[in-house]
Amino acid sequence: MGNDVIVFKNGQIVLPDSVVKGNLVVKGEKIAGIISDNILDEGVPGEVVDVSGKVLFPGLIDTHVHMWDPSPLNYREDWECGSQCAASGGITTIVDMPLSVPPVVDEDGFWRKYRIADEKSCVDFAFWGGLTPDCISQMEKLDELGCVAYKGFMSFANPDYPQITDGYLVEGMKTAKKIDGLIGVHAENAEAADFGSRRMAASGETDEAKYDEARPWWTELEAIQRACLFSKALGNRIYICHMTIAEGAEYLKRMKEERLPVYVETCPHYLIFDRNILREKKAYAKCNPPFRSRDNVEKLWSYVFDGTIDTIGSDHGPYREDEKVKEGNFFKELCGFGGFDAMFSGLLTEGVHKRGLSLERLAQITSENAARIMGLYPKKGSLLPGFDADIAIVDMNEEWIFDGTKSFSKSKSDKNIYHGMHMKGRVKETWVRGNLIYRNGEIIGQSGCGCFVPKQKQR
Repeated sequence: MGNDVIVFKNGQIVLPDSVVKGNLVVKGEKIAGIISDNILDEGVPGEVVDVSGKVLFPGLIDTHVHMWDPSPLNYREDWECGSQCAASGGITTIVDMPLSVPPVVDEDGFWRKYRIADEKSCVDFAFWGGLTPDCISQMEKLDELGCVAYKGFMSFANPDYPQITDGYLVEGMKTAKKIDGLIGVHAENAEAADFGSRRMAASGETDEAKYDEARPWWTELEAIQRACLFSKALGNRIYICHMTIAEGAEYLKRMKEERLPVYVETCPHYLIFDRNILREKKAYAKCNPPFRSRDNVEKLWSYVFDGTIDTIGSDHGPYREDEKVKEGNFFKELCGFGGFDAMFSGLLTEGVHKRGLSLERLAQITSENAARIMGLYPKKGSLLPGFDADIAIVDMNEEWIFDGTKSFSKSKSDKNIYHGMHMKGRVKETWVRGNLIYRNGEIIGQSGCGCFVPKQKQR
């Protein structure tokens, strides 16, 4: 961790505007620059890591994570196993959601989460703060502590983390405007989505793919439009979490053209699977918002290419196997699953190899944009000099089958939604601030070597 020099020799280095072949130099915890072969041949003090044939990406920043820790439910995922799982997928910074028990809605909740993450995480971490009716008065304090954004559920949530109704959402946006805070929303019309889900559960329907009809596309679009209207009126920045619908992307594209400061996240599973995955994986693939049609999947990709979609979040939030089949009725089962370690390979497979997505654009949506939007830039998000030496080293052409039973996740399982998926492209090494954390299927870094990353003063 000191002032050691490491040279990553002969790699393809993904920079914001180009991919260059060269030798990436790391000094201590920072990127120092790129040197020519001639300079390298003259001798550089330090370690040389040969990465010939590999691509070096800026470490991934996962914008949407549920670690279940601290919580009595941390048997689903904790900071030790979860961060190892993240590292195996090239993720070097986790941006964790506030839904712990107690949630991060005040200073006490912040420090409880900080202490366990600081002790156990092997990758760096940042925190979302809460946006619930009772915690708006705490947002300024959470901002002082370094929270990067504030998450509210426009849909119904749970007793530990209640829904943010419109009046409180407006008040939260006003407070966010004062502190240049970022408001993030789970955008679904609460009453319509809940009513449809309950009606479908009571109907005797057995086709799991009909979940898309229980919480239809328009419940999501209406909430997106409502959140944007409030944001436009109040002038605050807003972040649409895990957006699933082409109609929403088209609307948000127009809002961006009108210069509304709105940012758009989707998840890898919405770019890979359609609602038919529910027939195959059943409750183990259930999530909110639901999977949509195959036509919608293809349309979403067009918004990745044109820049409408800003970031990718895994929405990693696994459950124990028995919890996902507890009710005996698909439409009543819990929503959520893991996905840290499949996210990047899935995007390489479906985005780069199948659809021709550029490596620069992939790095932008998995790292740089997240850093800029969430106030982690210029510390995180690039392989340019001065940034943290967070690096994912990738074999672009390795073909492999994802095996959920070999995951580092605490809830490893062959029921994982990605289990059995044929992948092309694999993370071989993950370095966090110049420290090797993961290499070829093994965790090298120690628990607790990850650091908290507060919102930076300059975005």
